Amino acid sequence: MSVLDRHGPNAIYVASTGYVSRAVYAIARPGVSVLYMQGSMGLAPAIGLGIALNTNRPVVVLNGDASLLMALGSTHTIRDHAPPNFFHYVLDNGCHESVGGQPCAHLEPAYPGVTEIMKVERGGKPPRVGISPPENGRLIRNALAEGGAAEERTGRSSGGGRGC
Repeated sequence: MSVLDRHGPNAIYVASTGYVSRAVYAIARPGVSVLYMQGSMGLAPAIGLGIALNTNRPVVVLNGDASLLMALGSTHTIRDHAPPNFFHYVLDNGCHESVGGQPCAHLEPAYPGVTEIMKVERGGKPPRVGISPPENGRLIRNALAEGGAAEERTGRSSGGGRGC
C-alpha cells in the first residue's frame, strides 16, 4: 500500500524536491492535493508542519533522505509541536538522486518527528514534474482557498540526472 493510499485523497501532501516530487507526480490521482516543493531541499517537513498546524486535514510530508539531512534540526521541532494530523515519511535511496546520484550520509533507523523511513529501490526514474513553480503556487493557493484539490496538471517531460 502506498503512502497516498494509506492517507487517502482528503490529505494534503507535501512532496520534497527532486525524485520525491517526480515519484509522487507519477502516482498521484486527480483530485489529490500535492504541494511540490521544487527547489526547497530540506524544507518540506517545516512547511508541512505549518500547514498541519492550520488545518484538521491529514498533512503528509514525503521527503528524501538527503533532504532530511539538509534540515535535520527540524525533526525536533516537529517532535515537539506536530499535531496528530501530521505524518512525515522519508524515502531512503542513499543518495542525492536528482543532482547526479552523489551518495549521502546513511540515515539512523529512526528520527524524532519522522513517521517512517522507507527504503527505496527502483529501476527507472519517473518523468520530471511537468508544472512550473509559479503554476504550482497558483494551484496550491486555489486549492487552499477553495478547500478542494489542486488537480490541474500539465504535461510531463523526461530527462534528469544519472540517478543512483
